[in-house]
Amino acid sequence: SPGQMQTFRRMTHGLNIAQIGPWPPPWGGISVYVQRLSRQLVQRGHRVTVWDTAGHSLDDASGVRVRACPSSRRQSLDAAQAMAAASIHVAHLHLIGLPWKTVLPFALACDAVGIPLVISVHSYRDFDPARSAKERALLRLAGARIAWAFASGGHVADRLARSGIPAARVEPVAPFVPPDVAEPLDARLPAALRTFIASHDPVISAGAASLVSHPGGGDLYGFDTFVHLANAVKQVHPNAGFVFQLPRRGDEALYATAMAAAGSLGDDLLVHDAALAEASDLWAVSDLFVRPTLSDGDSVSVREALCLGTPTLASDAVARPDGVHTYRAGDGGDAGRVACALLGDLARARAAVADLEPPKAVAAVEAALLQAVSAQPVPTRAWRRLATAAVKTVAQLPTRGSSRT
Repeated sequence: SPGQMQTFRRMTHGLNIAQIGPWPPPWGGISVYVQRLSRQLVQRGHRVTVWDTAGHSLDDASGVRVRACPSSRRQSLDAAQAMAAASIHVAHLHLIGLPWKTVLPFALACDAVGIPLVISVHSYRDFDPARSAKERALLRLAGARIAWAFASGGHVADRLARSGIPAARVEPVAPFVPPDVAEPLDARLPAALRTFIASHDPVISAGAASLVSHPGGGDLYGFDTFVHLANAVKQVHPNAGFVFQLPRRGDEALYATAMAAAGSLGDDLLVHDAALAEASDLWAVSDLFVRPTLSDGDSVSVREALCLGTPTLASDAVARPDGVHTYRAGDGGDAGRVACALLGDLARARAAVADLEPPKAVAAVEAALLQAVSAQPVPTRAWRRLATAAVKTVAQLPTRGSSRT
């Protein structure tokens, strides 16, 4: 049939893919994943445009096109119409949680223009099993129009299924693409940072895009915990150096509280406040990477450290990948104790992460996008009108929380 022939051409000549999500900067787990995944898909012969929710518009050297995503109340309709005008074959929407006020309009708007929608849910911290009957019904409607859903872990997959996404179309895949490794490992690091690392042994690193308060109180990214850990390690390893990568300071009060406890560390604590070309370069040259968060998704930096062969210590705030050592979230004393134990036998700690296999996210996403295109029916004119009207109606409905992509 003509439809089957068109699908065959798409598969043999590459897809025209829209990624809807953030492009760095700022550098965060989702934006890094969107960037690396997009570049990998281009290398595999596809065309990729990122509709950037952070507002950038540029042409990446890799061949990825980045365009600012519409931000009005008609965001989904405007984005879908722009994607249709660009002859997009399939859209991939990146989400935190499953906000129906975002998911349903995008699912209907893409359906109205004949573009299948795949979603990736990077974390689902605000899952509410007692959500209203209206919200449950709207999410079930959205779930019926979504071609495939990637969950950052098994617990997220379970929550998506309980929220109305058919379980048969939910796949747990860690949202991670390995970084390009520099040769030598410190080649892209600033000279001052290379000098600091060369003058300390061992080197322990951590980082955050900026400091943010946790909704329940405390430092979400755990700079204060990192300082407590550093104080404990310093007692056992007097030549140790500690690097906290922090390109934007964020909450000044959190920063001041942590630094007030760092006085005895002196110049052995470096808060590096310039963005790095590739933050994983710092983890690669560290003896121990620390992820001291009070809450988390599937952390890109944890995955980076593991695939680079760096022993990794993280809070037990969420389930962590194989190979990660954990401590009690928010407990600087416990973090210091575990860190000292790992540093006491680094050879063993390194051997334990030497042969870990990274997730196969690129292949899984590519397969799902191809399948979504092959299964997408051509919408009738009547359905296009109905779906468009439904999106406009949904945009007027009140919501209890914000929608985030």
